[in-house]
Amino acid sequence: MRFILALILFPVLSFAQHKSVSYEMMNEIGTFQLVSLTFSHELDNTEGITYVLSKHDEHFDTVYQIDQFLNGWVALSNDGQTVAQLISEKSKEPLDNCVLSMYRNGKLFDTAKLDRLVHYELLAARTRNRLPKSGWLRNDSIYHQMATHPFYVTDDKLFLSFDNPKLAVFDLNQMFHIYTGNGANHFLQNYYSLPNAPRRTEFDSEEYFPNEFPKTQKGEVFVDALSKELEFEKAIPEEAKFRAEVEFKLNIDGSFELREAVIYNIGTNEKDEELSTKLKTFAQGLKLDTSLLPPNHPSWIFSQIFWLK
Repeated sequence: MRFILALILFPVLSFAQHKSVSYEMMNEIGTFQLVSLTFSHELDNTEGITYVLSKHDEHFDTVYQIDQFLNGWVALSNDGQTVAQLISEKSKEPLDNCVLSMYRNGKLFDTAKLDRLVHYELLAARTRNRLPKSGWLRNDSIYHQMATHPFYVTDDKLFLSFDNPKLAVFDLNQMFHIYTGNGANHFLQNYYSLPNAPRRTEFDSEEYFPNEFPKTQKGEVFVDALSKELEFEKAIPEEAKFRAEVEFKLNIDGSFELREAVIYNIGTNEKDEELSTKLKTFAQGLKLDTSLLPPNHPSWIFSQIFWLK
């Protein structure tokens, strides 16, 4: 692996990295900011956009963007040119081979498959309430520190702690591999600064979690307009004869990408081709209100099931 530029990682709480929640973070010296905006709270989502901004006095200017949401562990270099992303789990399960991606000025530079982070062994022990008083996982051990901080960058060195336990160290500035092997002695000699306090701020207030479906620009509720168009009544699931599934990505300018518009006959559990065509035609002709989009998000993916009779 050959990676360029030094990174500064700001660790966050263990379960925060793969939540599909928009966030912002600063680099260590406060000169650049990374803002990653998700378009959906679906688990492991990558749809979204990421901006890197430079600080000038009291305002920020966009330097470049990455056309996806950066889930996982994320780091931003001091000069703002490099972003590192580590995906270490999928569907809440640890990956046997996590994936490290490096971006330079908004473009993917390199990727590498690595081992499983030892972090997850520590989490499993804590979940079972079986953290040992002796052995490598005990609270006062060097290996315990490796598991607590499995991905950390300081002084141009990237420290990755894997199962076994094993430590891998890379010099990012000089682009060479320093060490891979039993981590205790090397970790003790080189891992001499504890991680900085977390600086990753998640956008987790209510306005960032839209739980309704957009109305039309005329103020009509979507299911009411749909029922009128198809000459059906809206219903509760127990009384419904048809199930309509609708999904689209709505943009801040009012345009949208219709991704799904299907109606199923509940009696046969089969797609009704005629009604689905009518639903698609109806949906494509709508003008939708954008007030439900989370603040400063250019797009959001809305998906819902409607019941008709």
